Amino acid sequence: MLKIRLRRMGSKQDAFYRVVVSDARLRPTGRFVEILGTYDPGKDPAAVKIDVSRADEWISKGAHPSPTVKRLLHRARTTAEA
Repeated sequence: MLKIRLRRMGSKQDAFYRVVVSDARLRPTGRFVEILGTYDPGKDPAAVKIDVSRADEWISKGAHPSPTVKRLLHRARTTAEA
């Protein structure tokens, strides 16, 4: 099963995250299928850049977003519409 989840990147005190599609059986920092975007909570306000159309395509193919990614996708959709 494929999951859409966050992958931690950056240094120890300056972390940011990539939103990736990966196999649920693999560790979150391991291999991934595709990078969908980034999430940087260190900025004010937090920067969310996600390719929503690609994410929707993966969800239609059966990928399950994590709860955090689901919230980020909702935020990305609402800011894209405004």
